Amino acid sequence: MKQILRNSLLIGGAILGIVSVGAGGYVAKAATTAPTTSTTPETASAAITPGTITIKAAPSIGFGTVDSSADDTSYTSTSFSSGLQIANPGEPTGWTVSLADTPFTDGTTGGATLKGASLSLADSSATPVKADDADNVSTLPVFTAATPVSSAPVTILNAATGTGVGSFTTSYGSGDATLKVPAGNIGGSYTSDLSWTLSNAPA
Repeated sequence: MKQILRNSLLIGGAILGIVSVGAGGYVAKAATTAPTTSTTPETASAAITPGTITIKAAPSIGFGTVDSSADDTSYTSTSFSSGLQIANPGEPTGWTVSLADTPFTDGTTGGATLKGASLSLADSSATPVKADDADNVSTLPVFTAATPVSSAPVTILNAATGTGVGSFTTSYGSGDATLKVPAGNIGGSYTSDLSWTLSNAPA
């Protein structure tokens, strides 16, 4: 018990700090201590609401004025009005873009059609689809060359769940479409309607 008491007194002396002030006199002075700091845990929060996935641009395709042929022939496109551009502002569901066409019909000859004609698309660039922002951290959607396009939709771009977030463009070159026309068709000014369809789900 005495040992415990003596240790307590020594600790008390250390805390008070015994200082000599002159001829035999003593005074107790409170010791100074370093200031203490404390932190309160806080958070930074952000509620980011996904937007609607949209087609920002889709191309029309031109083949120009070409000569008809007595044999099977293929025509190469001369122009695309734009690339195929998709914007996904944060939706995690994945998505698909498909393409379908209608028969090539001549509006000047009473509705004649290019019988057996077939449209196909490719992409001659080394990277068919690119993110519009260089620092995009999402996985790119998958590009598929559509061969051939028909009235039944064919997949052009497919983003799996959790991928394809951001803005992406497939930039077609002027010669990336081919129109195959069998022998036996008559000349005319033909047009096909292209339907680019966006589905809010992966293929």
